[in-house]
Amino acid sequence: MKSLKILFLALAASTCLLTSAEAAKLYNRYGMGLVQGSDGSYTIKAAKAYEALIGDPYRLPKALVPYVPKVPAYSKSAMETVVPETIVYKKSVTGDDLPLMVYRSGKDNSPVVFIIHGGGWFSGSYKGSSAFCKTLAGKYGITVVSIEYTFAGAPGVLMGDTVQDCYDAVEYVLSRAREFGIDPQRVGFTGGSAGGHLSACCAMHFPQTKAYAGWCGAYDLKYTMDNYAPESNARMHQYYSGYMNGWAPDYMYRFSPVKMAESMSGLSYKAILFTGTADITVGPDNARRYREALTGAGIKDVRIVTYKNIAHTIGRSHAAADMYSKSIRLFAKTL
Repeated sequence: MKSLKILFLALAASTCLLTSAEAAKLYNRYGMGLVQGSDGSYTIKAAKAYEALIGDPYRLPKALVPYVPKVPAYSKSAMETVVPETIVYKKSVTGDDLPLMVYRSGKDNSPVVFIIHGGGWFSGSYKGSSAFCKTLAGKYGITVVSIEYTFAGAPGVLMGDTVQDCYDAVEYVLSRAREFGIDPQRVGFTGGSAGGHLSACCAMHFPQTKAYAGWCGAYDLKYTMDNYAPESNARMHQYYSGYMNGWAPDYMYRFSPVKMAESMSGLSYKAILFTGTADITVGPDNARRYREALTGAGIKDVRIVTYKNIAHTIGRSHAAADMYSKSIRLFAKTL
């Protein structure tokens, strides 16, 4: 198990699952990872995989130029003045403290957005996306709560434990609405990749949900894992086997947002799903599958925003400004 975890940590650097450590890595303007050789030149990580989806990635303009996105929608004053606080909301099944990071709006009875980080369900940090969180809190008067959860790879941990952690975190905050200064009937959710999966589960679970923004989420678990941890990749497949309860189909369907939505009705919140045509991590078809399921469950206002040639790590690409701006606008107008 130790050797598998070491392998998986190395793999995370190449799959780009929206973790807080991304800023230290190199990406091009399409969100594709770059590797610098000893001679200073760059190559694209997993170029062959991108080629299968969009053709030769090296043909794209500035494909070998490192890129750092700028998001004009972020508020500099909010980033300087909003000071988050950490609160432990429960013990995990492994006995560890699970924290929340709370970005208070400073207003009474404010709406609340819950954000859940990505990282393949095995890494990442609730401390990430701080500029986004502080902007919502400081500029738009929306309290934001970032959730930490139990990771895959911990002994005996199942995906159901992780999902339950997120449900418990939301319930913890909503049941203490006066303490947090929030209106428990004006609730939004967002998250990317694995966090897109978890936040999608929460959005459907809580009837107070008014808005959802999904960033390259893993909505169809079977489709996602067929891309991310297929049987042909024995080590990845084995790593996730315990977490997915031995790959039992019924278990995976139970925690797959697409399957969950297909069995529901009466959902009524607004949703926007962001995806890139070069998403080699969860696959580019997740958003379409989830939109169809949400529409069948009653949601009339669900949009897909597709970015051409953009990889899984949209937040590291030139599309980041548009994605985060549209997400902020959704919450500001809907909540």
